[in-house]
Amino acid sequence: MDYRKATEKLLEHDPKRSAPFLEGMAAVLQNRVDRTPVTSPYAVGSVQDDAFLAGRMRAHNEFRNLLIEANSDRAAAIARLQQLAGTERRAA
Repeated sequence: MDYRKATEKLLEHDPKRSAPFLEGMAAVLQNRVDRTPVTSPYAVGSVQDDAFLAGRMRAHNEFRNLLIEANSDRAAAIARLQQLAGTERRAA
């Protein structure tokens, strides 16, 4: 899945965000789907690190909202995220 594309779709009606914010958000979406670790590439306490962490928090909130909409069905929430990213798999 293209997590950056999913991030952009989730934020399409929001004001423009910084690259570190988008990176943090995409990293957490990937974490919630693929269970990969998330670490900031920026120096602790820097403006970029703060933006990365803000993006992480936003992604956790967005995924939680997907889970609520899917009645806590993780697979359905992931399918919705894939649909937003334009990578959903369709049955033949």
